[in-house]
Amino acid sequence: MKKRNLFLLTIFTYFIFISKVLSIEIIRDVELEEFTKKILSTLVKNTEIEYEDLNYYFIKSNDINAFVTGGNNLFINTETLIAADDYREYASVLAHELSHILGGHIFRTKEQMNNLSDRAFPVFLLGILGIMGGSADAGVATMMIGSASVQDGFTYYSRNQEASADQAAIKLLCSNNIDGKYFLKFLSRLNEHASYDVEKTSYRSTHPLISERSTWVQSALKQHYNCNHQSDEKLQNDFELVKAKLFGFTHSKNETNAVYNLDADTDKYATAVSSYLAGDHNDSISKLKNLIIENPDNPFFRELLGEIYFSKHDYKSAIEHQTISMNLLSDDHDLYLMMMGNYYIASEKKEDYMKSINYLKKSLRINNKNTYSWYLLAKAYGESDNLPLAEYATAERYYLVGNYQMAHQFVVKSLKDIEKNTTEWYRANDLLNIINNMQNQNS
Repeated sequence: MKKRNLFLLTIFTYFIFISKVLSIEIIRDVELEEFTKKILSTLVKNTEIEYEDLNYYFIKSNDINAFVTGGNNLFINTETLIAADDYREYASVLAHELSHILGGHIFRTKEQMNNLSDRAFPVFLLGILGIMGGSADAGVATMMIGSASVQDGFTYYSRNQEASADQAAIKLLCSNNIDGKYFLKFLSRLNEHASYDVEKTSYRSTHPLISERSTWVQSALKQHYNCNHQSDEKLQNDFELVKAKLFGFTHSKNETNAVYNLDADTDKYATAVSSYLAGDHNDSISKLKNLIIENPDNPFFRELLGEIYFSKHDYKSAIEHQTISMNLLSDDHDLYLMMMGNYYIASEKKEDYMKSINYLKKSLRINNKNTYSWYLLAKAYGESDNLPLAEYATAERYYLVGNYQMAHQFVVKSLKDIEKNTTEWYRANDLLNIINNMQNQNS
């Protein structure tokens, strides 16, 4: 029964699912995040924004859209990346949204957005099916104002703000050696996209008509006539792989097979993903092994292969490939560390629980808002017969998802037996004080 429950918790591993009432699914993927990091960190050079100050989230959707909210939060629909043919088109979208942040537009619109709060649906995290935690699950509920019901009836930015953001985006692109003409290419591509109605404003109701935007971009390009920068072949290759993987995850197997029907690495990758989701693990494993032979330094092929082995309960192979994947990455990532923690728990060997705890604590040092890492840490502590620390980890998780009553109950329980003067003891006391102060303010 224990293994069956574990399988139910991990069948859709490494994705965050947000309430279907809103039709919003926030996804996390290391390859997608790392690629976007490269683009964003380039674009914010020589600006007043540090890359570390940005929060970005990916919404699983077949509509092209991107927008920002208060607190430097950038939201990108997955189809936005898929619709682009070149990484510079994707960079153009990111540059536009960054320009809203740099221009302070989101703060000028904040009051109007707050006035819509009574019309906005609340966002609830569904703690099911292998949630891949992260700052998104704790933060989306407080930073987003709802979904289609609000977006369809409200223009986030004024026409002047949009014109300013489009023109500032060209400056960002050109000053960072990215050809700004690809912004025009992306705008023209919107007309070709099946989900886009040319009679409506682009990006749902948040952006003006394409014809207007094209005029603004063309005007800006005239001021940056020396913006004919060459393509970065490595970035383009990485982009095509990310796009292929994302297509396989967000479109049906039939659609994926129709689009990716050649023998290139991108085609193998996309169909390996779609086969995995369709339950054809042997096909996925075969294609991924072939990709690894041809691309031994790619960490993401290894990661996906490990995930598939994990779904087949081959935990030894999952750990082996995930370890190689982590060694190939230049930096630690909270998701990969969390996955290792999960794999070691699944092995159900007592000596592996401490390994799991070590990986999960490292994951939380990188991202202490990863609620699924807190869940797994509580589980690992529980399996290790350390009930006070299991209760403490559970309190942290409940606090992050906004269930302060349950967080209070568990932190009080943990403090009865938790070892004094440890890091966890100090943090548990801090957490208790925070919750008590919140309750006093609301009473």
